[in-house]
Amino acid sequence: MNKVIVYTSALMLLLSFASCKKDKPDANNPVVEEQTTPWPKWMFRPWIWEGASTQQSAKQIVDDYLSHDIPVGAIIIDSPWETDYNTFNWDNTLFANPAEMVNYFHSKDVRVFCWITGGIDTNVHPLYDYARDHDFFMKKNASSGPAIVKWWKPTRCSLIDFYNPEAVAWWKGLMDKTLAYGIDGWKCDGSDFLLYADFPTTYFYSPYLQGNIPSRNDYSDKYYRLFHEYTREKLGKDRVVTCRPIDNYGYPFSGDIVAFCPKDISFACWVGDQDATFDGMKAALGNMYESAAYGYLSFGSDIGGYRTDPNNPTWGRSKKLFIRWAQLGAFSGIMENGGGGEHRPWMYDDETNTIYSKLAKLRLQMIPYLMKTAEARYNAGVSMVSFFNNTNYSYLMGDDMLVAPVLDETGFVTVNFPAGSNWVYLYNKSQTYTGGTSQTFSMSVNEFPVFVKEGSDLVTTLTP
Repeated sequence: MNKVIVYTSALMLLLSFASCKKDKPDANNPVVEEQTTPWPKWMFRPWIWEGASTQQSAKQIVDDYLSHDIPVGAIIIDSPWETDYNTFNWDNTLFANPAEMVNYFHSKDVRVFCWITGGIDTNVHPLYDYARDHDFFMKKNASSGPAIVKWWKPTRCSLIDFYNPEAVAWWKGLMDKTLAYGIDGWKCDGSDFLLYADFPTTYFYSPYLQGNIPSRNDYSDKYYRLFHEYTREKLGKDRVVTCRPIDNYGYPFSGDIVAFCPKDISFACWVGDQDATFDGMKAALGNMYESAAYGYLSFGSDIGGYRTDPNNPTWGRSKKLFIRWAQLGAFSGIMENGGGGEHRPWMYDDETNTIYSKLAKLRLQMIPYLMKTAEARYNAGVSMVSFFNNTNYSYLMGDDMLVAPVLDETGFVTVNFPAGSNWVYLYNKSQTYTGGTSQTFSMSVNEFPVFVKEGSDLVTTLTP
């Protein structure tokens, strides 16, 4: 009897997946908006994620944000969702009913990402064995076995040969198991750079090509594009892949060598993992600077930083750091909050929660401007943001918004106003500053140096 129930449930799930109509809302899907751009509006709403990754913790954190008057546009379900890396099977000891969970989020108009990479752990049997026996893994050379590389986790894996059509078809079949739940996108982590895991030794040999791949960037393109295109093929064009743009890990590199995702599908990037310090925020801004120079359209960073260590006081996430990073996130291409340690605004104090709530609501007000800016910049092949330098990291978001990040605890910021226009202070619209001049401000945590061009619609449409 139990087998009949299991088989019936599986059949119903697959039939539901097969009958899914692209861009058509139903009772179990989120609100579908008209989409005239390659990206949906929802990607500009505030995102959240947390590392515990259980069905209970995921639902609880969304409910907690909403109950604290903080809008949520999407949640990232982090790596523990799978039984192992990467089976595409939900761990039912942590997620007892993933279909119910995804539907629950969709009922609140919250989109769902799942974390993923492009490899399989060596301890995942028989999945790993099948891929190995069919020559689906990248190698060091023709005579070697699968290249076995170390993740950031204490495990080892092999990377899929995405040049092999049979391997790709098999991988899509694995993806189908997760896509059947109607998720809205993937957080594709940077496993493509594991081709350099033992640099200067590289793992560029494709068994299918019977030779080395054209380049690491070409391999990355195939990895990210597969998730982007196949997910949209199955579920519609309002699905999004989030991945890294430029991430140089603090080394003085830029350009192709540290570029991850292909630019034409990089609508919603994040710049990797930083420490929970002001230096960590500067590291994020450094990668944002390089990503803009390279031409990535839209990107953000983990608000408050990714790493934290309660035993190391220099890695403590202070209230001021969290607020300043939240302010930066609200005025970045992507606003997303999550990582190790405490990221819940209300756990700091009521003031922090109020500030964050206002930022998230302001973010919603900005969406028409962000959509318009993204479309114009995408058509021109350039980033939504234009940095002036990589010292104070001030930048223009589009043409009408000037942002000057607060880079330390003091709150002092010197703003150089671009010539040719006057600039209205968003947090006090009675204050206007002349283009071509400089001004030093002492910012309380309740304010942030954002200025909008005089005469712009933003003067009247945005209310912090």
